[in-house]
Amino acid sequence: MPNTAADSYIHVVAGIIRHPRKSNKILISRRKKGQHLENLWEFPGGKMEPGESRFFALQRELREETGIMVHAALPFQSVYHRYQDKNIHLDVWEIKNYTGQAKGREKQEIKWVEQKDLTKYDFPDADKPVLKALSLAPHLLITPDIPGQSVSSYLDQFEQLMERQHYPLVLFRSHQLDDKTYADVAKKLRNVGANHHADIIIHRPRLESLQSALFESFQWRHLNSLVLQSLQSSPFDKACKVSASCHDLAELKMAERLNCDFALLSTVRDTASHPGRKAKGWNGLKQIVKKVNIPTYALGGVRRKDLCSARFQGAVGVAGISDFWFTR
Repeated sequence: MPNTAADSYIHVVAGIIRHPRKSNKILISRRKKGQHLENLWEFPGGKMEPGESRFFALQRELREETGIMVHAALPFQSVYHRYQDKNIHLDVWEIKNYTGQAKGREKQEIKWVEQKDLTKYDFPDADKPVLKALSLAPHLLITPDIPGQSVSSYLDQFEQLMERQHYPLVLFRSHQLDDKTYADVAKKLRNVGANHHADIIIHRPRLESLQSALFESFQWRHLNSLVLQSLQSSPFDKACKVSASCHDLAELKMAERLNCDFALLSTVRDTASHPGRKAKGWNGLKQIVKKVNIPTYALGGVRRKDLCSARFQGAVGVAGISDFWFTR
């Protein structure tokens, strides 16, 4: 578990800056020779100074390094990493609005890179959870159970929803279905999702089902907390992407050890679906998430509009069913 004591980590702010005309391109800069981690690529930024707020430090560093003026930004990912010679708290923000033309004002090399190509560059270890989080959407849809046998109506609702609200990741949760029926519906959901560049995450209650050949054409698998706790290593091929449901720090650390691509942490707020489960609240979420470096979604009683609150507490996004599955 990272030691997050303020005096043991150097607080570094950095910005994810998108090209003003090509939002799929992100600015990266190369560390100069002689610097710590020389020649590696990173997101522009630098150390906070005593007395600075996080946002003011972000503005100052990006102005000094690239010449842009940041007007609006949202926290994106917070990483605590121990190098051999120093400990870094990497505080990454997503730049929402800025003016000016980015340049390497400190004689550092800068480059606009397509987001999908970022993994081709050598980044410091602290940046790797950020690269993983960049592949995730801020809002994650979890589907409701299919009512009765009305699969066609369910698919129609899903298609209407996807036309109005783009969810790049959809967690298909319907445990009352047997594996074969579930696989048939999952394929139909995938066909609809393909029109909106969305991936379907397979969510089955047993590991044997998740490993079934019925799902070999799907890239994503989701582990419930019981399956997660039973594993010492990932049972899937490296090409498979994996997520996990977690309820506390111990489970989040299990998901991190398995190198899961993201985790869901519940319950943030009181919810009718789990009336006996104690809500963590936003501060409770923050205290847990800051102790791991796995991208984490806030789940349980949260709404799509809670994204800003979730980001400020360290979550990469929000996930849910009721407020996310809407057809009106």
